[in-house]
Amino acid sequence: MSMRSVKRVLLFTACIAGATPMLAQAQDAGSGDDAQTPQTGGIADTIIVTANKRSENLQKVPISVSAFSGEQVARLGITDTTQVTQQIPALRVNAWSPNLTIFSLRGISQNNFTDNLEAPVAVYQDNAYIGSMNAISGQLFDIKRVEVLRGPQGTLFGRNATGGLIHYLSEDASADYFNGYAKGEYGRFNDRSLEGAIGGQMTEGLRFRAAARIEKADGYIKSRDTDATALGFGVIPGSGQDLGGKDGWSARLNIQADLSPDVTLSLWYKHAEDNSVDTGGYVFENCVYLDNGFCDTGPDGVSNAQNGVINGITGDPASPWEHFGERAGRLDRVMNSYQAQLDWDFGGAQLTSITNYLEMHKFYIEDGDALPFVIVNVDTDLTFNQFSQELRLAGETDALNWQVGAYYLNMEYDGNHAVTGAPIYDLAIAGNGGFSVPTVNQLYKIKSKNWSIFAQGDIHLTDQLSLTLGGRYSKDNKSIDYVNVLSDPTFAPQPDPIVLFTDQDLVAVAPGVNEEHYGDWAARVSLNYQATPDTLLFASWNRGIKGGNWSLSSNIAPQDFRHDPETLNSFEAGFKTSLMDRTLRLNGTVFHYIYDDYQAFSLAGGVPHVFNSDAHATGAELEAFWSPSDRFDAVLGATWETSSVDSIPATDVQFGPELFPGAPDSQYCTNLGGLFRCDFPQKTIEGAELPNAPKFSLNYLLRYNVDIASGNIAAQVDGVWYDDQYLEVTNGLGSLQKAHNVTNASLSYTHDQTGISVTGWGRNVFDKAYRAYALNLGILGVTSIYAPPATYGVTVKVPFGG
Repeated sequence: MSMRSVKRVLLFTACIAGATPMLAQAQDAGSGDDAQTPQTGGIADTIIVTANKRSENLQKVPISVSAFSGEQVARLGITDTTQVTQQIPALRVNAWSPNLTIFSLRGISQNNFTDNLEAPVAVYQDNAYIGSMNAISGQLFDIKRVEVLRGPQGTLFGRNATGGLIHYLSEDASADYFNGYAKGEYGRFNDRSLEGAIGGQMTEGLRFRAAARIEKADGYIKSRDTDATALGFGVIPGSGQDLGGKDGWSARLNIQADLSPDVTLSLWYKHAEDNSVDTGGYVFENCVYLDNGFCDTGPDGVSNAQNGVINGITGDPASPWEHFGERAGRLDRVMNSYQAQLDWDFGGAQLTSITNYLEMHKFYIEDGDALPFVIVNVDTDLTFNQFSQELRLAGETDALNWQVGAYYLNMEYDGNHAVTGAPIYDLAIAGNGGFSVPTVNQLYKIKSKNWSIFAQGDIHLTDQLSLTLGGRYSKDNKSIDYVNVLSDPTFAPQPDPIVLFTDQDLVAVAPGVNEEHYGDWAARVSLNYQATPDTLLFASWNRGIKGGNWSLSSNIAPQDFRHDPETLNSFEAGFKTSLMDRTLRLNGTVFHYIYDDYQAFSLAGGVPHVFNSDAHATGAELEAFWSPSDRFDAVLGATWETSSVDSIPATDVQFGPELFPGAPDSQYCTNLGGLFRCDFPQKTIEGAELPNAPKFSLNYLLRYNVDIASGNIAAQVDGVWYDDQYLEVTNGLGSLQKAHNVTNASLSYTHDQTGISVTGWGRNVFDKAYRAYALNLGILGVTSIYAPPATYGVTVKVPFGG
C-alpha cells in the first residue's frame, strides 16, 4: 500500500470521525426506534435486509450493503439478474450471453469462461447458494428484494464469498390474502415478455404463490456478409444469425404451511429454460495487421491496438452492433431447483433448516473468432447438479445476539469442452504431423464436497458499543477425471481419436494434481458504535477464503493444471446515518484488501489459464438516498478504487496458422511452414489493475411524481458513469474500456382506483457503444460483445387482489 493510498484512507476516516458530532447535532437523539421513522413511500424508507441471516434494518448492519426492494427494482425496469449492477456501487458484470454470468465486486471476480469454476462473488437465491456460474443468469420477476454485500462474507455464507455476495429474494407465500398481477412488455428488437404471479391462502395455515415469465427477442447484433471482392475472395457469407436474442421462460411455486404456531415449512420449485437462443459470437476489433496477417502486439504478446471494431478480412471500420462470423451459435439450457426451508421458533432460539437440490444441463456453441473462417470455435456440453444442506440455530439475550450452524455442499460436473482451430495447431502437428480442422475435446468429471461449521455473535458491550465476532471452518474435497482428446478426421482419419493426455498422465509429473484437499478458516471481527439512534460507525477485519480448482485447457503444463486456494484479508471502516428527519440516508465505507494467491485468469496465448498471484486494492464507496417529499426521490452512489496484481505470466509462446503461403516472419513470429511460432520476450505482467475495477464510478437516479387525472405520473432518469477500466487482468490496451456513461429514462402513469400502470421507457437513451465483455487473443486480435444500443418500449401492469 503506497503512502498516497494510506493518506487517502486516513483522510477519509478522519472526515467520517469529524462529521460525527455534526451528524449527532443534526439528529434528535431521542427520535425513537425504527417504528417511528417518517415514511414517505420513497427511496429513503427503511429497508429490512438479511445480511446477517436475520431480519434487520439496513442502517443497523455494520457491513457495506446495498439493497433494493421489489418496488424499487420494478421502478428501475430490471428484468434480468444482471441489470441491477448499474445502481449498486462497485458492482460490475461481464456477460456476453445468458451462457455465463460473471459478477465483479470491488474488482474481485473470476473471469474464466470455462464451466467448472466457482466465482468469488457468491450468488444466493432465496437463501440457497448457486455453485455454478452457468446457473446464475436468468429472468428476474416477482422479486421481494435484492441485497448486495461487499467484502468477504465467509463467516455466515461460506468459502466462496471472498469478494462479496449477491442475494435475490423472491416474493413468497407469506400473504394470507388473495393477490397477484399480470404484466406485459414490448420493446425494440421485437423484445416481448409476459409475466404474472398469483397467491394467497388455500386453507387455514396453508398458502401458495406461483409466478412465471416468458421472454423472446430478436438479436441486436446483426449478421453481415463480407464483401472481399477487392481481395479476390468474393462475397463471404456470414452466419445469417443475429446475436443477443432471447428465448426462454421461468416459473416457480412456493407453498408455505404452518405446521404449528411456532413451525413453518416453505417448499420451493423453480424451473427455467433457454431454448435455441441465438448467441455465441463476437465482433472483431483492435487489430493492426502485420505483414504475416496477424495483429500487432506488445512484447508480452497482448494486443494493444485501440482502433475499434473492424471487419477482420477487409480491415474496414464496422459497427459494434454488426458481426461477420460464419458459424451460427446456440444456447440450450434447462434448470430445476427443489428446496425446503423449515423455521422453528423454540422461544429462546430459532432453528432454520434449508435443503436444496439444483440440476442443470447446458449445450452451447460458439464462433470464438468473429471472422468468417474457422479460426477458433468452442463447443461445451455440461450437466451440473448440487445438493446443499444448512442447519442454523440463532437466539438473542440482552447482552448477545448469536447464531451457530453447519453446512454441507455436494456438487458434480460432467462436461465436455471442445476447442477447434488455431489454439491447437501445434498439438495437431505433434499428434498427426499436420492439420486441417483439428479439435481437442476435454472430457471431465469433477466431484466436489464441502462441509463447514460456523458461529457468529454480536456482543453488546454498552448500550452504544458492540463487538461482532465470527468464524467458520471449511473443508473442501475435490477430484477430477480428465481426458484430452485430439481429432482431425478431414486430415488424418483415425479409428479412434488420439488421447493427448489424461489426469493420470499429469499426476505422473505432478503427483496429486488431480485432487484438491483444502481446509481453512474465515473470520470476522467488527467494532460497532451507535453514536446516535440514527448514526452507526464501524470498523472491521474480515478474512475470506476460496478453494482451488483446475484450468481446463487444450494444452497445459502439469504444474499449471491446478491452481491454489486464495485468501483475502479486508480492513474496512464505515458509517451509516439518517439525516433531515430521516428523509436522507447516507452510507460510506473505506477498505483495504490484502490478497494472497489471488486467482487471476488470463487468456494470453489463446489458452485459458488461472494463475495465483498476490494482489492488493484500496477504495471507498458512498451512497445517498434522499426522499425530501412524497414527490421526489434521488439516489447517488460513488466509488474510488486503486489496485495492483503483483505478477502473472504473459503469453510466452503462441502459435498461429500460416494465413497465406510464404507469409514472412514478422515481429516476434517465425514461419515454420504452415504454422507460425511467436515467442514473446516479456514473460510476466507486473502491477496490473484488477479487471472491471474503474478508478471512479458514479450512479444516479432522479424520480419525480405528481397526481393527475385520477392517478399518478412519475418521470425517472437513472444511470451510471464508469471511468476507464480494463476488462482483463492482462491489462492490454486492446481490452481497455474507455470511460462511458449509460442513461435510462421512463415515464409512467398509475391509476389510483385500479392500480393499473403504463410505463414508457428507454435504456441507454444516448446510444452509447460500450463493451460488456472482451477477450484479448494476442496475435488473433480482440473479440468483444457490445451491450445493446438505445432500446425503448412500453410496459403494462395490472395488479389484482390485496
